[in-house]
Parts: sequence; C-alpha cells; structure tokens
Amino acid sequence: MVATSARIERRNHLERKMYMKIKHLLFFIPVTFLVACEGTDLIEPDNVSKEQISTQIIYNPTKYSKQKGDVFVKSSLPTTMAKQIPNACVTSIMEYANNKVFGGTVNEGAYILYYTQTYNSNPLIDGVSLDYIEPFVTHFFKTQTFTNYKSAIDAKHPVMTDVNSQIESSAHNVLCVGYNSNTGAAIYMDPELACMYSVNAGYFLQDYNIVLTGIK
Repeated sequence: MVATSARIERRNHLERKMYMKIKHLLFFIPVTFLVACEGTDLIEPDNVSKEQISTQIIYNPTKYSKQKGDVFVKSSLPTTMAKQIPNACVTSIMEYANNKVFGGTVNEGAYILYYTQTYNSNPLIDGVSLDYIEPFVTHFFKTQTFTNYKSAIDAKHPVMTDVNSQIESSAHNVLCVGYNSNTGAAIYMDPELACMYSVNAGYFLQDYNIVLTGIK
C-alpha cells in the first residue's frame, strides 16, 4: 500500500475525459481495465508526431513484443520475472532492478526485513507507504532527480513509478525500463503479471518517479 491524497485527472480514448481520485492508501494490484491517456511527460518518438501518438497508443497496455526501435536501459534485459507475492510489488521490483538491471545479488527478503524493522510495518500486509517509499528505495539504490522517462532510459536508468489498479483507492508499482523510438510507447515491467508491457507514458499515475542509477 501507498498513502496519498493526490487527485488524478485522466482522459480515455472513448469518452475523452475521466476523473479518478487516489485516496489514502494504494494497494499494489495490477490494472486490466483502465484506458491509457495522454500524459504531460509523453515519450517523444523519432518518426511520429504527438498528434499521431495520441490516436495510436492511448489504449490499454499490451504485452511487450520485440519491435524495431526498442530502447532499453540494458541490452538483453529479461522480459519476464518471478511473479510477486501479494502486496510485494515494490520489493519485488527492487529485487528485479538490483539483480537484472544492475547485476546485484540482493534477495527481496532483505528489503522486506529492512522495511519491517525500520518503519514498524509489514509490507506483505500493509504494502509500502507513499511517505516512506523514496527513503526506503534510496537506502538501497543510488537515485537522481526525474526529468522525463526518455532521458532516464537513454542514460540507462530505470524509473520506478505507479499505475492504477482495479481495487478502489489503489495503485500498483512498476518499473519503466525502455521505450520504442518509432511509436513513443513506454515499456515497463509489471511484477504482478511477471512480464513487460507497452503503453503511452501518460498511463503512469506518477505519484512518484524514482530514477534508479545504481545500487549502494
């Protein structure tokens, strides 16, 4: 879970307008129904205008398949991962980033133990609080200020952020690891679905954007 009082305003491709309110707690469960929307931080493609992007990829996330123009934070990055256990998408993404992106060996259990002892809360039951997610992540990872997804990916830095879920007042932690330069689509790892997906970057809720530059 993540605590927040942010109000999210988003447009869908059919009705063109939809409002959501992210309330007190965010549970990290995947979304299957939400329509993606245009975002203020849309990845700029090389050969497609913003107007074309707006009509082409403001849809539901699609399971990633290799395409010409794909750019990743690391070559040969695994497109699948071990499926997360309930409420553990933050810690499972941290393990994926540590092991697969940066070549580390830290097990997810170390993150769970640290969070439990430091914040007196079990992330497997309570999730991770929005108040603590940045200090929690930065205890284990080097980070830098977020500018946009494209510049982060070009610098080989994945970005931890969130997407909506089917459960009321909830969201789900994911890791943006790439984009396609021809379509502008963002590519992210979803720990609940255990594989990568492609979508317009405006789909991300962006309650946080944590740029990971290395491990400590």
